[in-house]
Amino acid sequence: MISYIIPVAYDYKYSYGAIRSIYGTADEILVGVDRDRLTWSKKPYEIDMDEFRSNIRKIDTREIVRIIEDDFHAEDHPMKNDTRERNILSAQCREGNWIVNLDSDERALNAMEFRDCLARQDRGFDVAAEFITVFKILGQKCLVTARPWERCPVATTARSAFQKCRTTGRPLQLSNLKILHFSWGRTREELVQKVANWGHAHDFDTMKFLQFWDGVNLSNYANIRNFHPLHGPIWPALMLLDCPKTE
Repeated sequence: MISYIIPVAYDYKYSYGAIRSIYGTADEILVGVDRDRLTWSKKPYEIDMDEFRSNIRKIDTREIVRIIEDDFHAEDHPMKNDTRERNILSAQCREGNWIVNLDSDERALNAMEFRDCLARQDRGFDVAAEFITVFKILGQKCLVTARPWERCPVATTARSAFQKCRTTGRPLQLSNLKILHFSWGRTREELVQKVANWGHAHDFDTMKFLQFWDGVNLSNYANIRNFHPLHGPIWPALMLLDCPKTE
């Protein structure tokens, strides 16, 4: 049995695509929305809850989605609030289920294969996936990070055990799951809002990196190497692909 937890805030419209990508394989989906409409950095955002609930109902034909409103901003650092939200949501998942993190700007590319894989995984280990990051959208094309792709913990059977973001401290095993992450694949306006509010808001010079992002184009992307803002080699290069849909 699989419980998905999806934190939602200013970029809530991306979450429709996230939910669709895993809906057929989920037993329950918990969507977190801060009750005071504050981000992990304690900045206000707007969300039309009537519209949001209506759009969720259109997707949720099996009535497995729950919207959880709680205080997800009480800590003094955005990463601590990131972790706090995941712990609050995971505590409300069905006991014994695999708990899988999927953020609103992420898409599971092979959710059914992943469900089969989880059934065979050792439940004493957490599970990691490969992340393919959409770095920039240029018209009908997009730039994504090239292999080797980033690996990130996504699933655990330990409820309310996250220590930092999706990490519990338990040993990891790699799964077959591939996730397309629209981390930087947004408009500039959306990026400015994101880097001011996400869990990494205080971890690096976000505005300097945004200036670097501004300068990446079809003429120079092939020359860019090892450019992840925290761990350079995680993103060794960029590839040009047809642009996927965000919803």
